[in-house]
Amino acid sequence: MHKYILATLATFCLLTTNVLAGSWGMGVAGTLAGVSASGSETESANTTGMSGSAENSVRDATAGNDFIVGSVYLEYSMGDAENFTVGVDYIPFSADVNRETLSRTDTTADANEAQQQDGKRTANAEIDNHITYYVEAGSTWYGKLGFAQVDIKTNDTETHAGTSGLYPDKTLDAWTYGIGYKGTFGDRGIFKVEGFMTDYDSYSATNNSGKTSTKTVTADLDVVGASLRVGMKF
Repeated sequence: MHKYILATLATFCLLTTNVLAGSWGMGVAGTLAGVSASGSETESANTTGMSGSAENSVRDATAGNDFIVGSVYLEYSMGDAENFTVGVDYIPFSADVNRETLSRTDTTADANEAQQQDGKRTANAEIDNHITYYVEAGSTWYGKLGFAQVDIKTNDTETHAGTSGLYPDKTLDAWTYGIGYKGTFGDRGIFKVEGFMTDYDSYSATNNSGKTSTKTVTADLDVVGASLRVGMKF
C-alpha cells in the first residue's frame, strides 16, 4: 500500500509544481513521544476439567513508554505564501511499546486437563517501520492531518509443556493530528516545532492453544509527542 500512496503523492506534487508556485523541502526531525497501550487477553473454551465445565478467563494489562526517535521527511509547499503542504515522514527506527517486558506465571487449574499450560509467559511489542503521509495548512502557525501505517512486532515468549501459541505481527493504520509553528533561517533553511497525537487502529489477534482452547488479545495504542524539524528548501 505504501508504494501506491507514494506514487499518488509524487504525481500530485509534480503536477502542481507546473501550475502553482512553491518549493520542495527535505530534512530530519527529532521527536520526543510517549506511547500508551491498554488491552486484554481472553481465553475461551479451555480444556474441560474434572468439574465438566469449560474454563474462561480474561486478563487485562496496561503498558507505556517514553522515547526519543529520529525521522526523515520530504514535502512540497504550494502557493505564493506556501501555506499548503503535502509530505511524507519515515522513521527508520523502532521503539518498545512498554518500558519493561511484562511477565506472568500460569498454573493449570486442573491436573487432568489434556493441555497443561503451567509455565512463564512474557510479552512486549515494538513499533517499527513507521511512515506518515500528511497535509499541513497555514503559513506560520499550521494545522496538520496525517495518515500513518506502522508494523507492530510482538515479542512474546512462553515456557511450558502444553500447547499455547504466540501472537502474530500486524500492520496497523493510524490518524495523526497536530499543530505547529514554522519559520525560516538563512537563505533556504526551514524549521518547525509541532505537537501531535496519533490514534492507531486496535490490534486484535487470535491463536489456538490446542484443539479446545482459543486465546484472543485486543489492544488500543496511542502516541502523544512533540517534534523539532530542520530542513532545507529548494
